[in-house]
Amino acid sequence: MLAFILEKGDEKLLGALALQKCKDFSVYLPADDPAVADYEGRLDFRHGDWQLADEPLLCFLQPGALPNARFVRRVLRSARRHPDYDVFHVKVGKGFPCKADAKKLFKLTQLEHIPAPLSSFVFRGPRLREKAVFRADGSLNALATVLACAPVRKVCWEQLPWTAPQPPRDSDEAEKLVKDRLDFLRWTESFFGDDDYPLSVGDQLQLFAREVAKLHPAHDPEELKEIMDNFQVSQGTIRKMRASSALKAAIKERENLL
Repeated sequence: MLAFILEKGDEKLLGALALQKCKDFSVYLPADDPAVADYEGRLDFRHGDWQLADEPLLCFLQPGALPNARFVRRVLRSARRHPDYDVFHVKVGKGFPCKADAKKLFKLTQLEHIPAPLSSFVFRGPRLREKAVFRADGSLNALATVLACAPVRKVCWEQLPWTAPQPPRDSDEAEKLVKDRLDFLRWTESFFGDDDYPLSVGDQLQLFAREVAKLHPAHDPEELKEIMDNFQVSQGTIRKMRASSALKAAIKERENLL
């Protein structure tokens, strides 16, 4: 059985779930929501946090995702056929392989920018509760959690229509997104380790520097340098020099775009 975890009673999501051909699922909401009134008796609603859900499979369904009528049936079929996998992916767009370990998934999302929203993943409950990665505010760090639960198996013959959220217009919200991403990159350093990181040192420094540079010009170069120097990959005299060069190049690149 599959549990869909919703942040709120979104009309489009509830409508899509009501059309599922396979009804072997429940819908979790954090509290009573007036949007569910039209779906009472058509959907199995439950209240509570995802960590209390006892269904064997969990999917965090967010606005922007729109599962088609065969979503549940195909996810459950993949889970039955591949018991050795604890996380499954319904592709969004093109380019996602049949299966991927944590290293491959990291490269796909960070270098090739393959879309991988949280809603496109389905987790086995026990593995998710064991490996979930949380941010300082208690929210789920989506991609870190997926990497921790990997390897990932694609749900064959299924695709998730998905509309990416609009970039935040508020500068504080935009900065928070960058800082969340920097936290994710720091997490990857401890997760993979220096000797087993999926990228070369040069590529890693370039990736990190481009993310740090997104805080320019709101933060001065010295602040950005301090952030860059705190990454594990920047430790040591030679690497610190390379990190500084990578950051200067990334800031210049960003200035040309502004």
